Amino acid sequence: MDRASLPWRRPESLGALAAAWHRRLSGRLATRVGGGPGWLRLTLEAPQESAPPAQIFLLARAGAVMAWDDPAPLPRAWTDALGWVPQKRLAAAQLLGCRLRAVSAPTDDAILFLDFTDPDGTQLVLAHQLFGQRGNLVLADDGGRRLWSAHASPHPATLAPPPAPSTSAPPAGSDPDAVAAQCRDLGPSLLGPVLLDEAFTEARTALRRVTDAAHRLAENLTRDLATADGGEAVRHCAETLAIHLHGVRRGAAVVELPDAAGEPCRIVLDPTLSPAENLDRLFQRARKAARGREHIARRLAEAQAKQQLCRDLQHELDGLADADDPLAAVLAWRAGKAPLLGSGKRIVAGRREAAPEALPYRRFLVDERWEVWIGRNDRENDELTHKAAAPDDWWLHAQGVPGSHVVLRAGGRPEQVPGLVLEKAASLAALYCRARNSGLVPVVYTLRKHVRKPRRSPPGLAACTHEKSLLVPPGVMPGVVPLNAGDAGEPRP
Repeated sequence: MDRASLPWRRPESLGALAAAWHRRLSGRLATRVGGGPGWLRLTLEAPQESAPPAQIFLLARAGAVMAWDDPAPLPRAWTDALGWVPQKRLAAAQLLGCRLRAVSAPTDDAILFLDFTDPDGTQLVLAHQLFGQRGNLVLADDGGRRLWSAHASPHPATLAPPPAPSTSAPPAGSDPDAVAAQCRDLGPSLLGPVLLDEAFTEARTALRRVTDAAHRLAENLTRDLATADGGEAVRHCAETLAIHLHGVRRGAAVVELPDAAGEPCRIVLDPTLSPAENLDRLFQRARKAARGREHIARRLAEAQAKQQLCRDLQHELDGLADADDPLAAVLAWRAGKAPLLGSGKRIVAGRREAAPEALPYRRFLVDERWEVWIGRNDRENDELTHKAAAPDDWWLHAQGVPGSHVVLRAGGRPEQVPGLVLEKAASLAALYCRARNSGLVPVVYTLRKHVRKPRRSPPGLAACTHEKSLLVPPGVMPGVVPLNAGDAGEPRP
């Protein structure tokens, strides 16, 4: 149906709906107020004990700007998809216990005004804007002062005094009861497909984001693995040097010696070290390269397995369109895959809910004792490093690339922090930096008291001294638990 032909878009039809509601519902008490982002459900007391209470559904969401009344509740999957906020946290809950005094609509605009009176006699006006891409819901006092709105910057017309309700003849050419019945039939029939499309779009977007990340990681690790074989060449040089060790003099920068097969081998040395010290360094580099290759190969296998999992999940998601209740099926699928895809809107006991206000910084707990704080942006990095961290906390940052500032809380005793805990914090620093798709990332660490902010530098810039470095794989290592909701998923620094 064309949007312009919808009854909520035509002032004459909206006037008829207002007249029907005013005649049937005015004078009733609001016994419950429910809803979530961009929508409200007002439950009004029944006119008599044997009759069911009336419910008014008001929606101001993209693709679903509508209003209707119906004693039947919405299907549970629909309220889950719309998002549900507990009544005590719902700003419009101040209508609870108020009496609906009048319902009206202007003759030249698509706005419904629901005029309430609270127990103290104060007037509250709920205006439902039914024009625009997503409409709006605005609650105002009798002076036109906005108390709450579903979306920012409400239209001035929604804060105007409501017109007097039509108590005589209905608008010309309209039947109020027929228009109310049309809205009651049309609203759910249009809302269901919108919610289903939104649910599938959100699930596919989340899966595509994880699939793309796994693909990028596999590509980077494949490239890293191709260059990690340099460790064999270093070991070959070390073994050749070991054969001729007593014939090499200190101070040589480059030597060319025959290897075990008699082939010439060119070896670069540090002239400040003895031949034995150069030998130890070469073997150490070879061992580190071998360990790095093993780790990269393991991570590559994990990334390839994740790619296959994403392909399987895409096939599974596509098949949900044929389920008996596709909306309930895709919501259950999305909730079950939250650890992999990220939770999106929080789902608690089957109800979607806006995420709670985040704690400052990302926070992780290492080995059930050591707390790690990570800045989410340049402003938080500055505040974390130069205000929140104690002088004797450990400060970490990925070397040579942009990334988050990381603080490992030491409780005034940095020397007691185990080396493995430092490595786990360094892996988090590697995870929240631009090089997080590499196999190994160098991370510098020092005490926070050795970190300063250069004069006139932009936010997030810091300089440090007395630093040491660790070469670690990016990721959340065993024993590391996120303390903030949502920080277990893909990083978005």
